[in-house]
Amino acid sequence: MASHSEGAPARAAIDDGFFASIRGEAQWITLRGADGANPPLLILTGPGAAFSRMAPFFAPWEAEFTLVQWDQPGAGATFARNGEAPLSLNRLAADAEAVAEIALARLDASKLIVLGISGGSILGLKLALARPDLVAAFVGTGQIVHWARQQALSYQLALQDARARADAAAISDLERIGPPPYADITAELVFSQRANAMTEAEGAALDPATSAALATPPAGVRWVPPDLALPDGRARGLAGYLALRDEIAAFDAWALAHAFEVPLIFLQGVGDHYTPTAEVAVYAAAISAPAAKVVEVPGGGHSAVFLREPFLALLRRHALPFAIARSAV
Repeated sequence: MASHSEGAPARAAIDDGFFASIRGEAQWITLRGADGANPPLLILTGPGAAFSRMAPFFAPWEAEFTLVQWDQPGAGATFARNGEAPLSLNRLAADAEAVAEIALARLDASKLIVLGISGGSILGLKLALARPDLVAAFVGTGQIVHWARQQALSYQLALQDARARADAAAISDLERIGPPPYADITAELVFSQRANAMTEAEGAALDPATSAALATPPAGVRWVPPDLALPDGRARGLAGYLALRDEIAAFDAWALAHAFEVPLIFLQGVGDHYTPTAEVAVYAAAISAPAAKVVEVPGGGHSAVFLREPFLALLRRHALPFAIARSAV
């Protein structure tokens, strides 16, 4: 399959934000790109997270992709408009399918690339399996394939790393809560703090000007609704995780599928101690798909997607070749 860079005529830039009705609920979607002929990239985040307001951070990606952002039920502008919503992984995956259909219709495109981040990687796998007619390729990062095994390994890696750094506070925390699973959410939050810390490179990726634009979106921008106060992202992320905690803990990609009709690319941070790559690599090697590979992101951890330019370079190299070129209208 060819990408736009291999010959599709250019179109106008696109900058659109709108509420779409998905099973009767208004959900916020944004479409942004420098060239409407570029392949669409649907970004799926974890429960409660909303990356649409992070448009300034991902702006460099808009030169090569039309970014499709979606505030899930329980997150961002969708939560601001509707309040709490009943959540399940299957419900969110079905909603993501509807978002893909809406975006493709608006963009006059036949398929999109799906980028699943952390908890969104579960939704992405489900979407790629259920609707290969919509998906040109799936990219997972911070990929969850078997949470129980990954969490057990994560604890070992976090404790090993803390001991190597002689980090007394981290060692004390991890030894106090012991290895997973955790019945107590307080213990799990301690584990997450220690195992899911950003790498130095991830923490340095946000420049002051972009940080200011994220904190206070400029007046008149299209990526946030003009008349709604957006909720606190951390609070919504925790609420979303709590609502789906048991489902995520039980998730097993091996039980989901061993065969896919679309290419699968896993971009895993070298230092991802939260969803360790070892389990992802075993899964990728075992499944049947047009392509299935694991690519390490240097300097990255579980939040490798925030290494904006290096991550874009990997998307360009490993995902863009699967995009489908579109003809001009």
